[in-house]
Amino acid sequence: MLVGPPLPDALSEAITADPSFIGSAPFIPVALLVVGLVLVGAIVWAVIAIRRGRIVRAASSAIKALEGLNNAYRPHFQKHPAVRKDFSARVDSKAKYDRFDLSSYLSRTVLDNEQWFEQAIGLRASPIQNYKSYQHDFELIEHLELGKSSDPRLSPEQFAAIERRLLHRRKLACPTPKARITSTVRYTSPKGKNSYARTITWDFGQLQQGLSAAQAERARQSTAQFLRDRERKLMTVGVRTKVMRRDNFRCQMCGASQSEGVTLHVDHILPVSHGGLTVLENLQTLCADCNLGKGNSFVG
Repeated sequence: MLVGPPLPDALSEAITADPSFIGSAPFIPVALLVVGLVLVGAIVWAVIAIRRGRIVRAASSAIKALEGLNNAYRPHFQKHPAVRKDFSARVDSKAKYDRFDLSSYLSRTVLDNEQWFEQAIGLRASPIQNYKSYQHDFELIEHLELGKSSDPRLSPEQFAAIERRLLHRRKLACPTPKARITSTVRYTSPKGKNSYARTITWDFGQLQQGLSAAQAERARQSTAQFLRDRERKLMTVGVRTKVMRRDNFRCQMCGASQSEGVTLHVDHILPVSHGGLTVLENLQTLCADCNLGKGNSFVG
């Protein structure tokens, strides 16, 4: 039988007072030992990772090229505060409130402030365009330089993995412009018992699209108005006379003639507002009543 050395007096007293102590005491230092080993392992791993990273940074031509690229482009990626504008309209009836087109209102209001919004958008969109060039140059570095360097202290596989990870970690983030453009319509009943409000919000992308769409619609309407004015100017006295003579001075809808005292007009069969041209094939003689009844519609 093996006999160990005598227990210290303090430990002997603890066991005598609480016999369970002898079963639980060893777990305390074991747990602490495990935690300590994990921390030491983590520290050692971190030190090794830092050292390897320094080795790769010092030897990698791709990392050096990226540092130069970042220094060249970083001033062009200046951050700007979000574009913020709030527009509000108030109507005087619930019916108007229900019919109110918030999207159209916001489009018109943004177009009314066109110059201010164009400057704000251009200032924030410029870094995005610059980032496209940066992305192209980054991909060139990735294609031409990545994997071309090495160091004898690391295996080729280790070097390549660390180099790729460091390259992408050091890549500049794409600038993200922000905007918050709100449009609100409000209505309050005459006695103030009921209040209503609706709001829509545009972010930066919606602001860009909304302004472009409003400008395109304005250009379309301007072009259409120009074409309508031009076609109406082509309706000369000579053209009117040719059309009426061809139609025997009779309304082509009801047959009434000028001799019966009716007023005759020369009408566009396909209205100018619908793209009709001032040519003989698209013109007809109508009396005043039939012309008024036809209005701005096409009657084949």
